[in-house]
This record gives sequence, C-alpha cells and structure tokens, in this order.
Amino acid sequence: MGTLKEERGTTGEAALLESIFANVSDAILVVDRDGLIAMANSALERMTGWSKHELIGVRHICEICRGMATCLEEKTCADCFFTQAQMPSFEMRLRTKDGREYPVAASSARLPDDSSNKLVMIVRDMSAQQQAEKERYQNKLTNYAIQAQEEERKRIARELHDGIGQALYSILVGLNVIGQGNLTEANRQHVNDLLQMTAKAMEEVKRMALELRPSALDDLGLLPALRSLMKRVEKSFDLQVELHVQGERRRYAAAVETALYRIVQEAMTNAAKYAQASKLGIMFEDREKEIVVTVVDDGVGFDVERALREGSGLGLFGMRERAQLVGGTLEIRSAPDDGTTLIVRIPLPKEGNEDVHTHPDR
Repeated sequence: MGTLKEERGTTGEAALLESIFANVSDAILVVDRDGLIAMANSALERMTGWSKHELIGVRHICEICRGMATCLEEKTCADCFFTQAQMPSFEMRLRTKDGREYPVAASSARLPDDSSNKLVMIVRDMSAQQQAEKERYQNKLTNYAIQAQEEERKRIARELHDGIGQALYSILVGLNVIGQGNLTEANRQHVNDLLQMTAKAMEEVKRMALELRPSALDDLGLLPALRSLMKRVEKSFDLQVELHVQGERRRYAAAVETALYRIVQEAMTNAAKYAQASKLGIMFEDREKEIVVTVVDDGVGFDVERALREGSGLGLFGMRERAQLVGGTLEIRSAPDDGTTLIVRIPLPKEGNEDVHTHPDR
C-alpha cells in the first residue's frame, strides 16, 4: 500500500510539474550539452514565434540568443552563460522567428546529477518593463524641464516688475517733475511724448511679466489667477469669457495649479487667436477626489485626430503632457464648424498629504 501511495504521489507531482511547465508565463527551455534545445514550453513559442517542432532538436541556443548585455548595454558572447554551471540573473537579447530582437531577463543552471550535462533556462520578457522605465524617465525629464521653465519664468517676471518696471516708474516721476518746470512749448511737447512712451513701456513690461508668470497664481491661487487672465483676454480680444465654479474653493499643490493655469491659458489663446470664437465658457469643479475643468468655445473647431497625427497641434501635446505629469488626463472634443470642448481631470491626493494646500481661496 505504501508503495502504491508513493507511486500515486510521484505521478501527481509529475503531473503538477508538467502543468506548471506548460502554463507558466515565463519561458522555460532545456538545452543539451551541444547547445541544441531539448525541451521548450508554450511561453517560449509565444516569445520566439517558433513552434516546439521548429525548436526542439532543431534550433541551437545561439540562434535565439543574440548575446548577453553588459553594463554598457552591448551584446557580447564573452563569459557566456552556457559555459557556466549557474547564472542566477542576467540580461540577453532574444531573437524571434521574424528576425526581431528584444531584451529578456534570464537565469540558467546545470541539472544536478545529470550525466547529459543539460542546462535549464528561465526567460522573462523585459520589453514592456523597459518601455515603462523609458516612459517614466522621459516623464521625469519633462517634469524637470517644465519646473525649470516655470522657475525661470518666475525669476524673469520678478526682475521685469522689480527691476525694469521700477526704473521706468522712476523715469516717469522724473519726467513729470521736469514737465512742471518753466519749459518752452517745444520742450514741453517733447517731455509729454516721453511720458507717453514711458507709460506704454511700463504697460508692456507689466503685460510681459503677467504672461510669464502672474503673481496672483503664487500669492492668491488658481481661481484669482484665472479671473485675472480672463480680464486680460477679454480686453485684448473680442472674446466673452465666463467662469463657473462648483465645490470647495481652496488652494492646491503648486504643480497642479500651474498645470491647470497653463492648460486653460493655452485653450483661451487658441480660442481667441485661431478658433475665431466669440464666447468661451469655463466650468471649474472641485469634486473632493478630483478637479474637473471644462473649457468650451464656439469657434470653428478642427479635426483632432488629424491635428495629432500630423503634429500640427503642438499646443495639444503640451496641454496633454502637463495634465499627465500631475497624474491627470486631457480629453479634446472638436470637429470642423462645431466648436471645441476640452476636459481636464486631475486626481487629488487624500487629505493630510503635505503636497496639497487646503487654505481657502481668497
């Protein structure tokens, strides 16, 4: 009886191992002493595109392995895993039936007490992981670039206001003093002309500083900055803008406020300059767990897919990128002669997160 139970147990274990070998997501292969593939599971078929009949006893390991990756990301066959008794972890380039190559993580070990000296390999596809790492790295670089850009904008805006702006104000005061003196009519007219030129220069400096980085965004918050932006757009363009706010009025993380301000600013600029819109509406909703900002204009509209495909909507890429960097999404709905709707969704962290400010928006 004991022997029968042992046989049944052994049979059950063998069936379990066969099931694991056949269904595991990682590729498993056995290579004989000559380098020929002796066994392969279904995962290796999927990875390489070759069937088991095309692999087992037919393909040499070097036909699917195009070299191990070094620290310099070069492919090399030096110190090949096939010459080692065991290599717990390394990276190699896997070649597929159609000639493609992509990175995989692998480990290998010689079977103990096996006179045939077979090598067992486990292979895992790394292409998706590397693509995700690449995207994370690119997002980090973009985030650093945007932060540096905003800091530089803030610095230049401050210098324009406190440096050039104050100097122009001093010149304006001095010209006023001179204008009150005993001047000939020609000199008085000249002083008045200089006063007007200086006043225009001051307005231009103020406008440039606001465009670069409005102080209201840092001092008062997003909504006051948006209202100030609305007034400037209405004054500069023949565009009627309305803002509707729902939910709690509060401060948010600086990155979130900056991203939303720049997205709405770009949407307003597009509507005013290119869409030939006469009306633009902004709905700002604080839904506790997320912010939803909807911008709608009655302009000429455009083909969104075509603009993105042809790369003609660089502003669209910039807005989408800003939303993604703070964990949000941007949806653009438009069609020729049908206006444009832009919907931004930004998730908010839970209360107590140090990155978010909860003091009321003034």
